[in-house]
Amino acid sequence: MATSSIMTPLRLIIATASLYGSVLAITAADAAAHVIFSYPGTAHPARLTTLARQCQIGGVIIFKDNVDDKLPAYITGLQSAYASGECAVKGPLLVLTDQEGGQVKRLPGGPTLSQKMIGQQSNRDAAGNTAGIQAAAALKAYGNNGNLAPVLDVYHEAGDFEDQYERSYSSDPAVVAQCAVAFIKAQQGQGIIATAKHFPGLGAAAAVENTDTRPVTINRNLADLRSIDEAPYTAAIQAGIKMIMPSWALYPALDDKYPSGISSKWIQGELRGRLGFKGVIVTDAIEAGGLSGFGTDPERGVLAMAAGVDLVLAAARNVTQGEGVVSALVTSVNSGSLSSSTFSASTSRISSLRSTL
Repeated sequence: MATSSIMTPLRLIIATASLYGSVLAITAADAAAHVIFSYPGTAHPARLTTLARQCQIGGVIIFKDNVDDKLPAYITGLQSAYASGECAVKGPLLVLTDQEGGQVKRLPGGPTLSQKMIGQQSNRDAAGNTAGIQAAAALKAYGNNGNLAPVLDVYHEAGDFEDQYERSYSSDPAVVAQCAVAFIKAQQGQGIIATAKHFPGLGAAAAVENTDTRPVTINRNLADLRSIDEAPYTAAIQAGIKMIMPSWALYPALDDKYPSGISSKWIQGELRGRLGFKGVIVTDAIEAGGLSGFGTDPERGVLAMAAGVDLVLAAARNVTQGEGVVSALVTSVNSGSLSSSTFSASTSRISSLRSTL
């Protein structure tokens, strides 16, 4: 279904209500399209299936501890439950994972090579292409339709945060761009969404600077951030990347208050404005230590949406975490603290993405 036909009812309701000085309240089903849920272990909770049937999830992220031989059937059941609900946002639920290659793989299968190893190959285009095809095959085997890869971080020094786990293709932005584009085109050519991360770049983070566990500040001047760290994103956008994930690091060169993923200066001004990205933006794990000092998980989700992000990743392996984010989004839109036009535009981007699956 075309995006315009999916979104016309919501836009019409908002426009009509605005003529009378108010905006019709959104529901949990409306807000849930913006939230990716998670759950612990291989219990494969019935609660998530119930929420899917009620149109109250936007998708799920799969971790290694969720994987067993029952996972494909569970994902099929989630998709069927959602489809039975006649939900406003059409298309399959987003089922995401991290399948970068090397040491970072949640599912059995490829990519065999780490990103650093791909960057060291004599034929990087072929290596990136193979990795993209291998990743797509691994995801399809378990009912996943979106990969939170590739990593576009340009590492700065040997052994730094991204290099120590071989997650960066290279310290040369041109090599990172070349490998990433090959991976993106191959994987998306197989029908699997690719996600470029962690914008504008975590390559300068030292070995101990992990945004999953602590606040991180990247003190790079804006000229270097744009010419080095952001360079692979220009190539990825030109190659048709469908999703981008911002980092939770703070980059004072552009915004000395808010980390990238909750910064309108980085999301609206830089990523959408200067680089022209029109696709879906997904947060990193909303519970991450990098956001210490920015409130509860639901409050962080609202901050991210207000900054221009589309999807909130509730990755604490707790279904109630996702429900809390949904509730906060409903309250924020209905109270007017989160713009209804921002919410509507974001829903449109998600609808457009899911209609391609």
